[in-house]
Amino acid sequence: MQYESVTVLSKEYSLSLLVFTAKEAKGTMQIVHGMEEHKERYIKFAEFLQANGYNVVVSDLRGHGKDAPELSHIEGVTGQGKLLLEDQKEIRKYIQNRFPNVPLILFGHSMGSIISRVILQSDSKEYSKVVLSGYVNPNGASGVAYALATIISVFKSPRGHSKLMDNLAVGQFGKAIKDRKTELDWLSYNEENVQKYIDDPYCGVPFSLGSYKALFSLLKNMGKAKKYKDINEDLPFLLVSGKDDPCAGGDKGREQSQSVLKKAGFKNLSVITYEGMRHEILNELDYQKVYDDILKFLN
Repeated sequence: MQYESVTVLSKEYSLSLLVFTAKEAKGTMQIVHGMEEHKERYIKFAEFLQANGYNVVVSDLRGHGKDAPELSHIEGVTGQGKLLLEDQKEIRKYIQNRFPNVPLILFGHSMGSIISRVILQSDSKEYSKVVLSGYVNPNGASGVAYALATIISVFKSPRGHSKLMDNLAVGQFGKAIKDRKTELDWLSYNEENVQKYIDDPYCGVPFSLGSYKALFSLLKNMGKAKKYKDINEDLPFLLVSGKDDPCAGGDKGREQSQSVLKKAGFKNLSVITYEGMRHEILNELDYQKVYDDILKFLN
């Protein structure tokens, strides 16, 4: 399989994309990756979709990947997450120009699932299907976390760092795993995947305070059903997560995620929860089952 590297300019920032083109494509998937990782971690998944008739466009989030001018720093003073939304809209425009007249699918993993849901508050009619992987549950404390990051950034600057914010955002996930060998075991049961993440210089770099402001502002908005406007109520959703994924908030958290979408007016939700898997279901040992389920949904 082959892909090409492309750059898309968004708000004076160069976004790095990988574009996988399929013959006689049945659709195009726009992948929005998670926090503190990068697009190359999705090549295997993209190649699978490409081989099965789908174009795929996966990009590095602003502040992520080898081309980022400053790793894990997304926004400055405002920190409202708006740049992340604008970036994905520019990528969508690129996709629609590059691959016109084929259905567009939105795929968001983890933080990407937060970004995707906020995008859908205004743009759900642009997509034919949605897949949310490792989807983060709404959190009523996100407003407080945003305020705290704002206060700390006054003293440390938006580019500054805070261990308190690190612990609030992701530290809890490591502690949720009993008998853990590393603080990142919450990512997956697949120890090789966890070690690759640890060894990757473009993974796990702590967020700046400006980035945390962007993250928590998006998380706060994601949980508000009233913010979804002029929606495509028949838009098909597939929500996939590991049963032991601490990011999902357990069964209660998964139900909260579904409840917000239902209250927003979406009627076509399918949910698959995988036993014996954690957060990165695409990288678990039994990843092929997840791949096949997603393909079945797309087809």
